[in-house]
Amino acid sequence: MEDARDIIEQTVLVQLNSYEGLEFTGISGKGPFFCRVVAVDEVGMWVENKNFVTTEIRDSGGKPIPEDKRKTEINTVNILLPWRNVAAVVKFPDSDPQSLGQEILGEGDGGKGHIGFIK
Repeated sequence: MEDARDIIEQTVLVQLNSYEGLEFTGISGKGPFFCRVVAVDEVGMWVENKNFVTTEIRDSGGKPIPEDKRKTEINTVNILLPWRNVAAVVKFPDSDPQSLGQEILGEGDGGKGHIGFIK
């Protein structure tokens, strides 16, 4: 591996040293967890979450939607993990991490908000 760009479009194992400020993205611990890297830059690495859950709380006119009428949507989003939060990244050059029996960020939880942390 020559530089961080080698992990783009790869599934990697990530360990965070802090998840402070990332809680709203669904990250609730330091990991480790698998994720697919979509981009890297000087600020951090962008990872994909296929199970980002949102709920509309206001209608198109700005009026509040009653709780029993609210609908949740599952979206695919990219999340920036700042380098200052990343303790370690493990790349699997010779195998697919899913073959290890682990879930990837945002897959396999049925929209419950979990994002593939190893159990």
